[in-house]
Amino acid sequence: MTKNHLVYALWLTGLFGFANSHDLQGSEIRKSHPPFDWSVNLHQAKQAKWILEALKDWRKTLPGSPLKALRVVYFHPSDRPPLKNHLERWDAIMSDMQDFYRSEMEYLNYGKVTITLERENGKLKLHQVRGKSKDDGSYTYKSGGKIREEVFASLKKKGIDPNRETILIVCGLSRTEGKKVTIYSPYYGMGANHKRGICFTADMEWLSVEGLKPDPSKTILQVKEHRDYEPFTLARFNTIYLGGAIHELGHGLSLPHNLATKSEALRGTALMGAGNYTYRKEWRQEGKGSFLTHASAVRLLAHPLFGGTFGGSATTNEVDYLDLNATDEKDSIHIRGRIRSSIPALAMIAYNDRENKGQRGYGVNQDYDATTWVSVLSPKNEFRIRVGELREGNHEIRLVSVHTDGSTSTKRLHYSRAGGKTDLQKISKQIDIIIAKPSSP
Repeated sequence: MTKNHLVYALWLTGLFGFANSHDLQGSEIRKSHPPFDWSVNLHQAKQAKWILEALKDWRKTLPGSPLKALRVVYFHPSDRPPLKNHLERWDAIMSDMQDFYRSEMEYLNYGKVTITLERENGKLKLHQVRGKSKDDGSYTYKSGGKIREEVFASLKKKGIDPNRETILIVCGLSRTEGKKVTIYSPYYGMGANHKRGICFTADMEWLSVEGLKPDPSKTILQVKEHRDYEPFTLARFNTIYLGGAIHELGHGLSLPHNLATKSEALRGTALMGAGNYTYRKEWRQEGKGSFLTHASAVRLLAHPLFGGTFGGSATTNEVDYLDLNATDEKDSIHIRGRIRSSIPALAMIAYNDRENKGQRGYGVNQDYDATTWVSVLSPKNEFRIRVGELREGNHEIRLVSVHTDGSTSTKRLHYSRAGGKTDLQKISKQIDIIIAKPSSP
């Protein structure tokens, strides 16, 4: 063990105590388990085991009910039918996404858990919605709101409350003329949490799981979306657009962007970073493909679509920070704290997001470079996160608690770093405010 590892191990085992002591209310779920040892935070596999057992303990307390499934909608204009072989292609595409999630969750020691799909006679159930307008320019990339209204109206007629569902809308809004493909579909998410989510992706006739594999025919497509026509190999076309589909589905499942840490990047590209450009590249031996970071996996594990129930938790989650502290220790920031929540917390995640040149603020579409750092919670709801790989500039740390029902709660902390020195003055002031005021979901 190196000197640095020894210092970190000593920190984890509790030599750095908490300043205050408070009574806990309601969220202890570990009373019957062996004595807690902070060394669990040193290994992802140990973190996963602890988190998984906590989730299983909580779910045992829920009444039995059917699994909640993703609703997949196929939308097309009023004067055009769905694209060629859409049912067969999207059954295979969604099954492949299931396989991706399953293998990634298993790699991260959570078992063969994956997203639940709605099926009918063994095949993917596609809710087909014919739009009110024609394919005459009425629907474009910016038509997400309009399409959402039409899809919601159709689902309500079926007795489905779209405001309580996670919905992937596949838009048949493209034209194919031989090897020339024109795309004008919405391709983004519109906000999500553990109870609901909506995201859009595009369908094209050349889109298929088979297209992700080596192409002996060496097919070259001419593809136009936001720019003029560009040449795409068939494999690159399917990697980008199927990778884009599962990336947008991640947003529909409430996952934010994030960047792989140096150790994580040995596996490839984070799906919720630029992973839409590398999806299944390994199938063609064209380099490393896309993968799930541990932070994304933890959030998916708790999401109702990954093994939860319709019932979930009827309780509105309330989170209070009882203790919170941040210290600069060599080339990392150590964040320690203790929370109280009405829904048990599974883990804490720190998203370390740098403010880039020309950027104003943080968050959506400015967070591709946010590295993630995970901590379990002790039986006393304590957490300890080491944020490493510090970079120069201004930063926001989004401190996220992940709860057993899939809900999350976020607090924001800001710091700067220049010349290899970290300034935590802003964090200190923000911590005082967080401790003084109760948190909210």
